Amino acid sequence: MVFSKRMEALADLCQGARRVIDVGCDHAQLCALLVTEYGVEHAFASDIRPGPLENARRTIAELGLESRITPVLSDGLDAFGPGDGDTVIIAGMGGEEMTLILSRAPWAGDNGGQVILQPMTNIPKLRQWLAENGYHVKKERVIKEGRKVYTAMNIQKGADESGAREYAYLFGTALLQDPLWPLYKEKLLTKYGASARGQEQAGLSDTPEQRIFRLLQNL
Repeated sequence: MVFSKRMEALADLCQGARRVIDVGCDHAQLCALLVTEYGVEHAFASDIRPGPLENARRTIAELGLESRITPVLSDGLDAFGPGDGDTVIIAGMGGEEMTLILSRAPWAGDNGGQVILQPMTNIPKLRQWLAENGYHVKKERVIKEGRKVYTAMNIQKGADESGAREYAYLFGTALLQDPLWPLYKEKLLTKYGASARGQEQAGLSDTPEQRIFRLLQNL
């Protein structure tokens, strides 16, 4: 099986994982990658919809991994509890959806555990929620797959000791160290630049988008 760059990057963020819960697993390819190449002892391929879970079952059977991967029908982490996994993965969802899932599972990340997130939208709101609920970003990566650019993060419980400044809710200090940071910065400049220019033409000044755009230009 050929794995995408996005899946390989997510797997790289799971260093040390032994029991993994993949929320929104779709075809269970990430679970398969983790148990076959990354030393994960057991993975739970979870999805809220029966259709994707059936896809996962087929992948598991085709690879002969029935003893290593368990498919679970679950709304977020509702079917799981403390001790089920030391690593939780939530990838390919919106940031607000991720906060809802984590708010119903406050045990995620306890006892040295880790949570891997790859949000698609509302990333600043997600970062703010994480900081306000006792999480900090341990590692973060920029992922380029084709023409798409993503960011993925390893978060853990505990205080943020990175010295993050005013841009912490937009992009953490860990992301600034990534070799692909300039590419992700360009994506943010395009997004916030369009909003800032439109607001300026409308006679608005010092809006949040304009401040973010200026901040990005000075980094």
